[in-house]
Amino acid sequence: MKRFPKQNMILHDKNRNLAFLYNCQNRNDYEMIQVPENFEVKRFSDEELQFQKLWRTFFQTIAIKERTNSRLQMQYMPKKYWKDLIEMQ
Repeated sequence: MKRFPKQNMILHDKNRNLAFLYNCQNRNDYEMIQVPENFEVKRFSDEELQFQKLWRTFFQTIAIKERTNSRLQMQYMPKKYWKDLIEMQ
């Protein structure tokens, strides 16, 4: 909250079905909630899709194809999490 005081946030822990909600309008307005088992994001906003596209472009631009090392990537981010990473989709 200190790094992004003017950003609303939702942090979702899929394994524990918990979500942390933060409302930037009131700095003390945050809560931890239980997420329903069947919760699913149906559609991303156009703005979110644009940010995903920008992130993929950035990731591809800075990557050096000849130096790709997926084994090293897995040491820092296990493969089981790759399905949640925009740049790996």
